[in-house]
Amino acid sequence: MPSLVSGYEYDVFISYRQNDNRSGWVTQFVEHLREELAATIKEPVNIYFDENPHDGLLDTHHVDKSLEGKLKCVIFIPVLSHTYCDPKSFAWNNEFLAFSQLAKADALGLDVRLINRNVASRILPVQIHDLDPQDQKLFEGETGGQLRSIDFIFRSQGVNRPLSPDDSRNENISKTLYRDQINKTANAVEHILKSVVVPTGQSIAQKVPTPQPASPDRATGVEHFWKELQRRNVLRAAVTYFIVGLLLLQGFAIVTPFLQLEESTIRIASILLAVGFPLAIWMAWRYEISPQGFIRTTSPDSASNPYTAQQKKPMTSGPMIFVLVASLALLIVYIKLFLTPLVPSDKPISIAVLPFENRSGNASDKYIADGITDDIINRLTLSGKLMVRSRNSTQQFAGQTVVYDVITSTLQVSYVVKGSVQRSGDEILVTAQLLDGRGNYLWGDTFKHTSANIILVQSEIARKIVQQLKIKLNELEMHELNEQPTESATAYDCYLRGRSLYYKYKASANDSAITQFRCAIDLDPNYARAWAGLGDALSQKHGRFGQEYFWTDSGLVASQRAIDLDSSLSEGYKAMAVAYNYRKEYANAVPYLAKAVEISPTYVQAVGNLGITYLNLRDLPNAIKWELTCAGLDPSNWVPYQITGWTYRLLGDLQEAESWLTQSLEKPSGKRFDTYEQLGYTYVSQGRKKKALELIADLVKDAEHDSRGLETAGLIANFAGDSKTAESYFVKSIDKNPNYKDDRNTFSPIGLGQIRLSQGNRIEAEVYLSHAMFNLNTEIEKGSQSADLPYYIASIHAIRENREPALEWLRIAIDKKWVDHAMIEFGPYFVKFRSDPAFVDIVKQLKKRTEEMRKQASTH
Repeated sequence: MPSLVSGYEYDVFISYRQNDNRSGWVTQFVEHLREELAATIKEPVNIYFDENPHDGLLDTHHVDKSLEGKLKCVIFIPVLSHTYCDPKSFAWNNEFLAFSQLAKADALGLDVRLINRNVASRILPVQIHDLDPQDQKLFEGETGGQLRSIDFIFRSQGVNRPLSPDDSRNENISKTLYRDQINKTANAVEHILKSVVVPTGQSIAQKVPTPQPASPDRATGVEHFWKELQRRNVLRAAVTYFIVGLLLLQGFAIVTPFLQLEESTIRIASILLAVGFPLAIWMAWRYEISPQGFIRTTSPDSASNPYTAQQKKPMTSGPMIFVLVASLALLIVYIKLFLTPLVPSDKPISIAVLPFENRSGNASDKYIADGITDDIINRLTLSGKLMVRSRNSTQQFAGQTVVYDVITSTLQVSYVVKGSVQRSGDEILVTAQLLDGRGNYLWGDTFKHTSANIILVQSEIARKIVQQLKIKLNELEMHELNEQPTESATAYDCYLRGRSLYYKYKASANDSAITQFRCAIDLDPNYARAWAGLGDALSQKHGRFGQEYFWTDSGLVASQRAIDLDSSLSEGYKAMAVAYNYRKEYANAVPYLAKAVEISPTYVQAVGNLGITYLNLRDLPNAIKWELTCAGLDPSNWVPYQITGWTYRLLGDLQEAESWLTQSLEKPSGKRFDTYEQLGYTYVSQGRKKKALELIADLVKDAEHDSRGLETAGLIANFAGDSKTAESYFVKSIDKNPNYKDDRNTFSPIGLGQIRLSQGNRIEAEVYLSHAMFNLNTEIEKGSQSADLPYYIASIHAIRENREPALEWLRIAIDKKWVDHAMIEFGPYFVKFRSDPAFVDIVKQLKKRTEEMRKQASTH
């Protein structure tokens, strides 16, 4: 469709930076502007808008010939943002500046006189951010006048972002409304177009094309053809065929889950109906029904056919078409009301990928189903428009009969993906289905692959799901969705086995996972995800299973290799941060987690780990912010509830702490040692020591053979004043930890040393306390950023009744942002100094600091 103005390719050209359309704002703006222009201007307005523009190119100062043609437009609308006015950008150089030069040289000129005699520029800026002064100066310098834009900015306290259709006028400082601004833009376009004079001297708004009379022979032929279409009821037949086809397809969609049909069945039916349409029209044109049966519509018998028009074409009668249309309408209403979930377009879509079933008959093939499930979750997480529940949350439904009401209410999702994997020899059959929150079938298909190309199936399934949910991905997201991580099917198989073993979170399984990840790397040294998995598993040997510190060195090396191989792999950055966190180098972990979240905004593990890292840095407001975000992304996951409760305890909000920690324990697989420990500290801080001791019975059920769990039981008992019970569990913890002398994450020796000293066993107490002191100092010398380490050194001095060193190390801990005043106020290590004015003053200082942070955190 050409421009309304002769000699121009387009009426309107929309120019923008690619990053400004990541959320789809520009696409939505163009759609709304088109609708408004259609209601404002009689003739259709031709708009050029490239949904996938190149950006940041620096290789040319000349406009590409194809772009030059598109820039031959009447009106140029640049979407001004924080990044648009950039001399290094493609949009600025090759669109904005290029149009300005072309417009100044063409017949209309850059400025046009409107009908009301005012002058307007053909550059009509739309502003979505307040520009920096230098950017505004750059724009005004190029246009030669003051910036006069149509404002699409939502402004409030500390907020400056693009205005959206859902924003309230009252909440916007500018008091602008999105709908009004769209109308202003359309009116501005109309004023310019109406004022551009065409060669005949008429304005475009008045220009009406003059119909050309047809030749008599041509008119007669068309008239005859039209009468024949009516006589033979061809048009009615076409309408009937179309309605019946829609009814059949909609019926197929409804009965598909009940008949166990695949998506390919519906596709085949659609193709057959499309192919059959010209055949049906040809039959309607050529034949009709008579008392003698089928006859030609051009035969002599047709002239004497006694049947009415409706009898000649039985399905084309008025009542029949009415019944068909009514049936179709009722079917559409049924689908809309009962089968189509209503998901707000401005909110991310929540979805859960249930563990795929292993139907191979061989339990050893379960790793394939687990790996495919994990890979689909990872690929869907790439889109910020999808909130994908984590593997930890969905694992509770593995092997269970699917009850969708329970699943959707537990996981708080709008959509569910389920599937199965069946291996027979070298052939692997994968089925996948997408269902809405009520369990209604939306899409399903079967994928047949050999072991050599099974690596393709995850991207196929993820791509189908994204298409069914009508999610628009940007270029990077689409690339990541379709990318194949390795060309080696055997390496991929090793990787799947490694991940399946890793998620067992058992020491022996973790060692086996390391073997499988190394196998994958041996087969494909450039397999970035295998390097990331190896980094995770190596770091876990120290951090989760209490083995030597040097394993984190290996974790860092493997994780860095993953990042070097694929700088857009969020798992690589997360693995690097895990290693730094276990080394207690928390500040080093933050940028890696921030990068992982930037790449995959709904990557639950990275978001949650970012909150944990801020907690370790004692940046409690940011810890609350990210853990609440994580809980929103994955409401059924126990971890963000634990960390949020822990953070509230440090902030001194014990009621909130108890609520979040209790909910963490109630979550499936939520009985983790740290949750019990923090809840125990919360109860003691509330004066409920008996309640804290009652936690130990449930805790030790999960910790019978686990050193960390037994230590936690001892810590709770000691904090609650039951030194006899604490002593028992500290001893058991040390007995279960053969590496305790080198384990810098264990605190049983401190507690046991304190108890032994209170019993008068000074020599044994000093053995434990000296060893703990050595480990703590070693950690600090290695660069640990943990604020807890100086606190524990202060605790050892307090146990030994060394007042001045205890105070000195407490001040060092405070300088490192340590804030856990309950450890001094209620804990067992500082009992003899609780009334000491210096220690009382420290408690007051810490309470004041936490009160300030609590006010900051309340904004989240």
